Amino acid sequence: MSDLAQPDRLIIHEVAVECRLGVYEWERQTPQRILIDLELAIDAAEAAARDDVAATVDYGDLVTAVKQLTQSKTYRLLETMAEDISAMLLQRVPTKQVWVRVKKRALPNVGYAAVEIVRPVGRFGADASADTSQRSAGFPTA
Repeated sequence: MSDLAQPDRLIIHEVAVECRLGVYEWERQTPQRILIDLELAIDAAEAAARDDVAATVDYGDLVTAVKQLTQSKTYRLLETMAEDISAMLLQRVPTKQVWVRVKKRALPNVGYAAVEIVRPVGRFGADASADTSQRSAGFPTA
């Protein structure tokens, strides 16, 4: 993967998941619909040159993994869910950086509340000392 400021990205928006999430016990009693957006820094050049799905990231597999992860436990915070998703993606995909947004309908007259995080490789692995001061380089912030 190159070190360009604008990496190639795999973008998956609005993965719908039914899961248990909320600070209050009554929120966690019934699964609710959460929408998850993902962006991963990838190197698309080889896949494009070969026109071969084996040379790229299987986004169907990622969606399945995100659904399995988020439905496997109960979460209190959007932040915790976003961290778990980013850690899983960084372990599963050859990427330098992931961007995760978790959205939920939380308040009357509000479209959604969301938490958005950007995590570089090394954040969860052996190279945890990696510089995280430029996490959002090349990724959207809104």
